[in-house]
Amino acid sequence: MVTGLNVTGRYLCRERSESCKVELHKFPCDKTSIRSAEREAVLTTTRVQSQVLGWLLIASIMLSSLLLTCVARCKSPISYLQLKFWREYAREENEFFDSYASLHAKKLAERNIQSFFEMTTPAPLPTPPRYAWEKISSFYKFKTMDKYYSTVHKYVETCKNPQNPVRILSTKSADISNPAALDFVDEGTMML
Repeated sequence: MVTGLNVTGRYLCRERSESCKVELHKFPCDKTSIRSAEREAVLTTTRVQSQVLGWLLIASIMLSSLLLTCVARCKSPISYLQLKFWREYAREENEFFDSYASLHAKKLAERNIQSFFEMTTPAPLPTPPRYAWEKISSFYKFKTMDKYYSTVHKYVETCKNPQNPVRILSTKSADISNPAALDFVDEGTMML
């Protein structure tokens, strides 16, 4: 509540007694000697102002977000249909990825448990290496100049040898080492 400000006091207590201005800062604690009717009138005015300011804030946030959305869509180089296709592709890819990952995890778990209990060497079951997972896990921003619709799509199209993907170091200098505090990030190396 802003009842302690001089400007507020002048506004809220302009048609009331002089004690209203003096004791306005005590309103939140209910330790005033102002008459009950006068106190309720001031509190009602404060509540009304609070409601109006709240609704104005909500309306301004909604209006600004609507305007930003409209401007962003008007200035976007991606057409509506292309964006619709990209969203549909992403949804389908996620569904296939989830079902295939679940199936692969089930096969791997079954193979490991079977190998454990039968005390045999497990049959090979190809699983992508860690850096392949890192490449498809990175953030992907769709661009109109790019022909890929996701990180998986880009990885599959650009990976020359899926059985043994090449590790590419980042552009950072090779003679500069990471500080010890940052060694946990990709174990000190960057993958592209």
